[in-house]
Amino acid sequence: ISACGAVTPMEFPRVMDIPPRGVRLRQTWISRINWLGVFLASVCIGVFVVKDGELANGMRMRKTRGSTSMTFLPCRQIRDPVFALRGGAVAEDIADDDMQLDEEILSKEADKERAAKEKEMGNEEYMKANFDGALVHYSRAIELDPSNPVYLNNRAAVYLSKNMTDDAEADVVRAIKIETAKPVDEQDDKALGRSYSRLGTICHQKGNFSGAIHWFKHSIVEYTYDDTAIKLRAAEKALKQQEELAYIDPVKSAEAKAKGNAMFREGDYSDALKMYTEAIKRNPKDPKAWNNRAACYQKLYELKFGIADAKKAVELDPKYVKAYSRLGQMYYGLKDLSKAADAFQKMLDLEPGNQDAQRGLQMCQAARGGGASGGGQEVPEDVKQRIAQDPEAMGILQDPKMQEVLREMQANPMSVQKYMADPVIAAKIRKLIDVGIIQTRAGPAG
Repeated sequence: ISACGAVTPMEFPRVMDIPPRGVRLRQTWISRINWLGVFLASVCIGVFVVKDGELANGMRMRKTRGSTSMTFLPCRQIRDPVFALRGGAVAEDIADDDMQLDEEILSKEADKERAAKEKEMGNEEYMKANFDGALVHYSRAIELDPSNPVYLNNRAAVYLSKNMTDDAEADVVRAIKIETAKPVDEQDDKALGRSYSRLGTICHQKGNFSGAIHWFKHSIVEYTYDDTAIKLRAAEKALKQQEELAYIDPVKSAEAKAKGNAMFREGDYSDALKMYTEAIKRNPKDPKAWNNRAACYQKLYELKFGIADAKKAVELDPKYVKAYSRLGQMYYGLKDLSKAADAFQKMLDLEPGNQDAQRGLQMCQAARGGGASGGGQEVPEDVKQRIAQDPEAMGILQDPKMQEVLREMQANPMSVQKYMADPVIAAKIRKLIDVGIIQTRAGPAG
């Protein structure tokens, strides 16, 4: 028998005399016919004798669950006369092997059914918040059917509920490996999406927010669950807070605030704003940094942002008088006289006799009574004297275009932002602020 399983012809005695062509052809055909006869004889020796529902040689029949299948013996076995003579015994051995195979298949199917039942019982216990009981059932399901990633994911959920993140991570990684080992067209997108989402949750619980964001995004690519998108936003927020905490440095905050104060005194409000913002990032609990940035916003006529910063300053320090003063000024600039008066009154409560607070309340009362000035109140005597002594300020007030600008600012304080974009008009407005015509003066808190 050769390596490929074909019969090798016998070696005949060599014929010294070569016969004529016609004789050689006849000998060739006779040889072929003889060999065909040998082959047929071998087949006949292993004749298909049916005995007890099986074919003793060549092939045999096997009954399994009402169906009949045939198993053909190898070509080598059919052609081997010795094998054919003991074919019955070999057929019985093969039958025993197949019966053992059937038993293994039936056993695996039974295990899968039992695993499914264990999973259902685990689900019931999980819904009752009986995590220990659910863990037992899911573990049994995995023992019975270790190739099912669903059971691993379910057990990982229990581990997460018990804060056993390392065990949960091991199960989820194992589930992902099982699923991704399948051909791409056979992979379950929903199962993979859930596994990646659960891995993101594990990273979140461990404080690895960047890893959580990575796996949540990976999950959404596979399959979009509503809760995954919510978890992604939570992880991004947590990462931002983590980075902010890591950035805090009171010493560097004080350095940035000092630079901002110098820029503010030079009138460079935009750059001062940036430095105060840096100071806040380095120490968000410093009320002075918040109040100083509010002063920049006040100078730049971004009053709503300035009010928000001043509120933060008094939230951090409820007795911060300068923050209440700035708050009152900006509310007055927005013509919210009630809130402006409340802020000035708070100053008086903290510091009785505070002249700035008394002046602010008088301005609010005059504005409510319809005072004569462009700002809605009587112009103080000291301001009138400064105007009389400042030809530039007097010229600005006599400019018809600036008078129109001031009237619009009085009617709509937010229009100041539009005029501040014009360098010429902005310079004139700042001049009027310095003189005291526009009562929104501000300075750094320290």
